[in-house]
Amino acid sequence: MKKLLLLGLGASATEGDIQDWLGRFGQVCKVTLCEESAGKAPACAVVEMDITDATAAFIISRIRRIWRHGSLVSAHALIR
Repeated sequence: MKKLLLLGLGASATEGDIQDWLGRFGQVCKVTLCEESAGKAPACAVVEMDITDATAAFIISRIRRIWRHGSLVSAHALIR
């Protein structure tokens, strides 16, 4: 199980949207939207995926400062 951190999500980001977007790379087990402050649009999301290290590295390389729905999004690995 790998955890990815998505930063820079726009106001229209939803758990379903992120699952659909990243689901083409592998199974999305859980999406947790983080909010900048209560009632505000999502600023980031933690995505848990059942993928290999190589697939996680590929996803991160593909989502390095890309524009999605008018927002500049980036992905990072969460290591434990």
